[in-house]
Amino acid sequence: MIDPISGKGYPEELIKTAAKISGISYDALIERIKSGRVVLLEEGKILKRGYTTGTCAAAASKAAALLLTGKEVKKVEITTPVGVKAEMEVESADEEECIACVRVDSGDYKGDTFNGMLICAKARRFPVFFIRAGKGIGIIKKPGLGKVGAPDIYPHILTNIEANVKEVLSGGVEIEIFVPEGEEIAKNTVLPALGIEGGIPIFGATGFIEPYTNGGYKHVIDFLVSDIKDVIGVSTGAISKRFAIEKLDFPEDKIIVAGNFVLYAMDHSKAEKKMIFTMPAKICDMLRIDAHEHFDFEFSSVSELVERLKKADYERLKTFFSTLAEKLSQKTDADVYVFDNSGDILGCFLQAENENFKLQNAKVLK
Repeated sequence: MIDPISGKGYPEELIKTAAKISGISYDALIERIKSGRVVLLEEGKILKRGYTTGTCAAAASKAAALLLTGKEVKKVEITTPVGVKAEMEVESADEEECIACVRVDSGDYKGDTFNGMLICAKARRFPVFFIRAGKGIGIIKKPGLGKVGAPDIYPHILTNIEANVKEVLSGGVEIEIFVPEGEEIAKNTVLPALGIEGGIPIFGATGFIEPYTNGGYKHVIDFLVSDIKDVIGVSTGAISKRFAIEKLDFPEDKIIVAGNFVLYAMDHSKAEKKMIFTMPAKICDMLRIDAHEHFDFEFSSVSELVERLKKADYERLKTFFSTLAEKLSQKTDADVYVFDNSGDILGCFLQAENENFKLQNAKVLK
């Protein structure tokens, strides 16, 4: 049995063990695996994947389109970006206004800021197909993250929404996506510092949120790194991945997000050249460095340290993180880039000569 999201093959005995442990039938577990919602661990434990903001936006948009055709909707089935079907409950619907809302379910990914948030869509007739970003959708304010002034909805998500809406509604339609709590929730995240203001991004590569737990994500990493033989990029999160793509022109299909398992990914990758993209706090964690021991003033977090020294002593800051980049590079045999919240490179260390890559990105390495 193949996991349709990660491509991981599950042995028959593991599926039987997992079904027994969870108290469900073998056939029921097979259906859950096919749906992409579950991940099996080696000992038979089951973890649940969540749905991204992009998937929820697609579901809300299709539900709103169905309301526009006069149909009642309590559930809606959509096709995710990886081609797997997902059935979503419609949390609330306004038949007169053709508004539908779907609540984000992050599964077993603990600590997701967006978990429980409502993603809504409103449909109305329009001369052409058009997607509009409403309240609570982040707007790009800094160059390098996309078109400045544009809503932060990833291009493949726009394509996915259009495809799902057109399954039930032909002709012109305007879909307005909005997030009632988006602006408030975004204020307490790193989004404003990144240059995304006024709300949250609508994103998600596969349409599913992986359950990042100790051990639970390793089998996904095993699969992802196995196919990349030439150059691999491993990022600590979606932010550092985004900067690697936007700032360094690193190919998106060669980069994986490893979360807290960067070192594990490095150990298991057979790629000829390896690169790590990280944020300041993450590289400190990986090297078990307490930044307070290296600076003679008080600060509450690594992020505060970075913001203070960017204004007061930028060279000292860059020297510190370049030293950490070198240490991580020596530990992993990988090139290392450390980004701040604006996408500036605080430190980097290149293992060996890579003239093509350097030449292409000379402007950011200055």
